[in-house]
This record gives sequence, C-alpha cells and structure tokens, in this order.
Amino acid sequence: MTNFELIILILGLSGFAYGFYCQVKARNYISKEKIAQLKDVSIIATGPMPPKEILSDAGLKYHKGFCIGSAMFVASILLLMILKGF
Repeated sequence: MTNFELIILILGLSGFAYGFYCQVKARNYISKEKIAQLKDVSIIATGPMPPKEILSDAGLKYHKGFCIGSAMFVASILLLMILKGF
C-alpha cells in the first residue's frame, strides 16, 4: 500500500467517523415547533438520521456535516477501487 492510498484510507475513515458523529449529534436538535407544523408525521420514523424538515438550525449544520462525511467516505472507497483496478 502506497502512501497516497494510505492517506485516502485515513481520509475515508475520518469522513466515516465525522459523519457518524454528526448523525448522533443531529438527533439532539429536533425542533418541536417544526414537528407540530407537519401534516404527515410518518417522515419522522424514516431512518437513523432525522429528516431535514424537523431539525433546528443547529441540527441542519450537523445534517450538512453528515452529508460531507458520508461523501468523503464514499469518494475514498471509489477512489481506492479505481486505484486498485476493482
């Protein structure tokens, strides 16, 4: 494994860790006012990450961090696959 591949691997794992951290922190910033305004409350139980429609402003920042961390993780996997030749 070359140094470049090792750096990509570390960046991917860092992205995974950051995305996981943001996912956990976003659960603490669910706005009760936004939930009260919803017409269809079935979107609340869609998965482990709260939907953007019910997050407060601070929660939206963590949602953006989750997206960035997940993108880093997926990009590192794809880049390593390309470098290794599938």
